Amino acid sequence: MIITPSIRSNVFLNAHPKGIQAYIQSLFNEAETFKKFRGPKNVLIIGGSSGYGLASRVALAVASEANTLNVSFEGAPSDKRTGSAGFWNNVYFLEEAKKLGTKHVDIVADAFSEHTKKEVIARIKKDFGKVDLVIYSLAAGARPNPQTGDLVRSALKPVGEPLDGDTIDVATKTLKPLHMDAATEEDIQNTVYVMGGSDWESWITYLDQENVLDQGIKTISYTYVGSGSMDKIYRAGTIGRAKDDLEATSLRMNTWLKEKYQGESLISSSKAVVTKASVFIPGITSYIACLLDVMKEKGVHETTLAHKHRLFKDMVYGDLRRVDHLHRIRIDHYEMQEDIQEATLNKLNEAKSNIVDLQGTHDFVKEFHHIHGFEFDHVNYEEDIDLNDFTFDHIDLTLL
Repeated sequence: MIITPSIRSNVFLNAHPKGIQAYIQSLFNEAETFKKFRGPKNVLIIGGSSGYGLASRVALAVASEANTLNVSFEGAPSDKRTGSAGFWNNVYFLEEAKKLGTKHVDIVADAFSEHTKKEVIARIKKDFGKVDLVIYSLAAGARPNPQTGDLVRSALKPVGEPLDGDTIDVATKTLKPLHMDAATEEDIQNTVYVMGGSDWESWITYLDQENVLDQGIKTISYTYVGSGSMDKIYRAGTIGRAKDDLEATSLRMNTWLKEKYQGESLISSSKAVVTKASVFIPGITSYIACLLDVMKEKGVHETTLAHKHRLFKDMVYGDLRRVDHLHRIRIDHYEMQEDIQEATLNKLNEAKSNIVDLQGTHDFVKEFHHIHGFEFDHVNYEEDIDLNDFTFDHIDLTLL
C-alpha cells in the first residue's frame, strides 16, 4: 500500500513504518552527541513508546548505557492497518538498541492490567534481576475499573466554567475554534482515576512486594506546571486535578521508599512540547508555536530528547537539581524564565490574526507529522509498502 497521512479531527489514523525508522534513527543520532553520565542500570518504563517516555528511554539507553524494559499499549499492523506510531517506535528502538550491547525488552500490553504486571515481574526476574529506576509516563484516555468492570474515561475539561479557544488543524494548517464544556464532578473523579497517581502507586507497590526494586531505587513521573495563561484548561482543569493527585502520590511514596530502600520518588515538571494530546487543549498549540520561536531566538530551545537527557544527567543523577516548594523538579525553568514568558505572551497577543504564518507553527505541524513518520525529506513516500514483509522475531518484542 502507499501510505499517506490519514488525519481525522487532529488524530492520525495511521503511521509510516519507514518514516518512523527515520525518526528513531534521528533520536539515536542525536543521543550519540550527548555527554555520557553514570545513571541507572536497569530501567522499567511504563509508557515508553512515545513522547517523554520514549525520549527518556533513548537518553538513558545511549548516554547512561542502561538496560530497559518498556510496557506500552499499541496497535500492531495488519493487512489493512499500518499499526500505531508507538508500535513502530518500539520496533525501531529495539533494532537500533541492538547496536548498544545492552538488554532491551518490549511488552506491548495494557499497563493497567494485573496480568501485564505479572508478566513484567517475570521478565524483570528473568532478564534483569531488579530495577533501579521506574519511569511512569503513561498517557491513556481510559482505564478499566476491575471492581465494577467499567471502562472509566478521562475528560479534558475546565472546572467551573466552559472554555472557548482555538487549536491548529494539522491537516489543513489552519486555526480552528475549540469549545469545551465545564467538567462535572464525575468528570473530575474519572480523570483523577485515569491520569492521577493510583496506578503508578500500584506498580511500585507490586514491584516492592515481588522484591524486584533495587537499593537506591528511584521512580519518576512527569507533570506540567506551565504559564498562568494556560491555567484555565490545565492546572485549574480536570487534568490539573489529576496532576495534583499524581504529585501527592509521589510525596507519599517518597517517604517509604526512602525508609526501605534509601530511594526516592520524584515528580519532574517538563516544558511544553508537541504531543499527540496538545492539539486538543484550547490555546496550547498557539502558545507552543510562539514559545518555540521565542526559545529559539533566545538560544534556550531544547528538543524533547535533550530536555530529558539534561533531566537525568543533571537533576536526577547529578548535583544540579532544582526543586520548587512542592518538591517538584523544575527542568522547565528555561520556559518559565520571566523574559521568555513575557516575550511568548507578547508574541501570542500580536500574532492572533496570523498565528499560522509563524515559523513556530510550521515547526509544530512538521514535528506533529514526524512523530507519526511523515514529512521526512529522505523517505520515499511513494514506495509501495507491504506490511506482511515486516517480521519481529529478531527483536525482544512480546504482544500480550
